[in-house]
Amino acid sequence: MRMTQKIEGRWLLACAMVAAFAVATTPGALSGQQPASPLQSEFAFEVLLDVDSQIDAGHVRIAPVTGGTFAGPNIRGTVHPGGADWITRVSGHSSLDVRITLETDDGALIFMTYTGIVAPGPDGVYWRVRPIFSTASERYDWLNHAVFVGKNKQVEGKVAYDIFRIL
Repeated sequence: MRMTQKIEGRWLLACAMVAAFAVATTPGALSGQQPASPLQSEFAFEVLLDVDSQIDAGHVRIAPVTGGTFAGPNIRGTVHPGGADWITRVSGHSSLDVRITLETDDGALIFMTYTGIVAPGPDGVYWRVRPIFSTASERYDWLNHAVFVGKNKQVEGKVAYDIFRIL
């Protein structure tokens, strides 16, 4: 009886391995090729940054942020001077690392940091950012609890983004 149990156990193990292999090699089976639902977003605000001339620091260039404005359906205000963008050039693209302070028209302070990529793309320049916000303001607490993405846009004399909240 023990020999029969060993054979049955090995046979079950072999069947399980064959089934796992079949599922793993079936196109699209477990690869996540089909999204659970489409990604949705909503416009949060536009930010227009005033940026001074870049400082060459070797492999990093620093672009001081001297001010700016931001506005959207539920938020508006100014960008404090004193932030900066640390731009690192890496194998055909630039990596962004930005830290700025926003102040809303009603006096709330919001720390905004974002990383991003600027690279050549099929339709021109691919320039996207991933902002993260931190504020103690109850009114703007929604910024602390959401994922955002930004897309650069051309505004004369400014570094400009449309910021979207991912739903």
